[in-house]
Amino acid sequence: MRKMPILYESTELLFDQSVRIYSFARQYAPDAYEDAVAEAKRIAETKGIRMVVEGFKPVHLGWTEFKLPVGETFVALKENVAFYPVGIFSNDPDFDTVKWWQGAKTEYLFDWFTKSVYYREEKQAIMFPQPVFKGGESFTFEVTSEVPKAKVDAWIIAYVALPATMKETKITR
Repeated sequence: MRKMPILYESTELLFDQSVRIYSFARQYAPDAYEDAVAEAKRIAETKGIRMVVEGFKPVHLGWTEFKLPVGETFVALKENVAFYPVGIFSNDPDFDTVKWWQGAKTEYLFDWFTKSVYYREEKQAIMFPQPVFKGGESFTFEVTSEVPKAKVDAWIIAYVALPATMKETKITR
């Protein structure tokens, strides 16, 4: 039987540009990628589930576009899934912060100040610190904008470790 590589990566059309975001992330934040692969391998070995690591996509939260909603988003991960946010892609001059909490805003973690990302030539940046959320855990992130709007033209660069049978599907309970 042929073994599937642990990483499944695709080039997506983001913000009317073809961008290989995860090559950038692996270059500048290799530890998160290695941690996601290690977690996928750990789950595969302990549970006997074929695992993959893929880039975070709208479908993972049941969304349809690469834009972040302004306001709070609560995420309760399914079992055997891990979420490794590492950075931001932004094509929005008004997008200024992502706030992170453990659970349903039960423990504040930190802010990512994102305003400067829009002004970078590559429109992306690795952010620190980098949270890690594993199967069964929940977290909240809050996107803020300087101008009132429903969504910002930006995306969280993250790795998702998940069962191969869940590729391209919702990772939340």
